[in-house]
Amino acid sequence: MSASVVSAQGQAVSIVDTINASGTIYVDQPASLAAAVKGTRSVSADSESENGDVRHAAAVRTGYRVQVFDDNNPRTARAQAERAHTLVTAQFPRLRSYVSFNSPYWRVKAGDFRTRAEAESVLAQMREAFPQYRSYLRVVRDKINITD
Repeated sequence: MSASVVSAQGQAVSIVDTINASGTIYVDQPASLAAAVKGTRSVSADSESENGDVRHAAAVRTGYRVQVFDDNNPRTARAQAERAHTLVTAQFPRLRSYVSFNSPYWRVKAGDFRTRAEAESVLAQMREAFPQYRSYLRVVRDKINITD
């Protein structure tokens, strides 16, 4: 079976012939997509989008976070991760916390620490605040957001 398209003149033209034909293809794309394809970031300092949303620029680098929860139980892990995230946000409102799913694990991590010592300090506080998560709590190396 051959794939074909019908041109404006009503003739059947092969898709392969259309693709291989000489001509110019124009791609209209946002600058952020072009930058992502090239592997660069084009985010400047705080900027306002067309619809009024304010985006804060954040540099990404390697650092540390405190892992509060991780589980792979398909029936309960998501709900437990969301509960842990709510607890961390309520108890430590100044820390950013992140819920992630990397199959099959649901994880909750908190903080954007540049040094392991900073993360260890918060880890000690979390061990006292969340004894139910004591077995999950640990410092992990991760990509962090820096918003200086």
